[in-house]
This record gives sequence, C-alpha cells and structure tokens, in this order.
Amino acid sequence: MTTLQRPDGSLTSDLNETLKVMIDHLIPNYEQSDDTGYHKRIRTLCTEPILTADDRDYTPAEVKNTIYDLNHKKAPGEDDITEKYIRESINNFLNLFKQYTSV
Repeated sequence: MTTLQRPDGSLTSDLNETLKVMIDHLIPNYEQSDDTGYHKRIRTLCTEPILTADDRDYTPAEVKNTIYDLNHKKAPGEDDITEKYIRESINNFLNLFKQYTSV
C-alpha cells in the first residue's frame, strides 16, 4: 500500500508521502507545556535508561517474528492499523527500525 487519501481529498503519490500522512495523522503535535503530571512522569521514564543487566536492543529478526506472531483475528486499535497491513508492510517497518536503531 503506497497511496492514502489526505484530509483535503487528494492522494499521496509515493511511499514517503504516504508515511508522512500517516505520521502526521497518528502522532499528534503538542506542546510540552500542556503536559499533565502523568505525561511529565512518562516523559521522564522514557528518557532515563533502565540499566538492567538483561537490557539489550531488539534485533530485526525479533521484530519480524513478533509481527508474524500477531493475531489475525484481533480487531485493530484506535489507529485502525490491521495486522494484515503490518505484515504486508513488514519490509518497510524493518527498514525504518534499522534506520532508527542505527542512530
């Protein structure tokens, strides 16, 4: 799937545009000043290393196996992303995973 309909009704023309539309739709823009105490705590927890002995990065193989283990009978969540779409897009997800973990 490389085409999505934008909010203005036009269609994306390539994978990069499609990913941008998805990110813009699924990841809200917000100001940190609007954070509640709960959000501030989560933000702090996410930025502090856990530092446990068994902590390690996920491998691409683990990510791929997890995707293939998704339950195809489960309804999508609020984002409406189905396991079928994730499986069909596995190579794109793995490429993104590799990009973000190699930083």
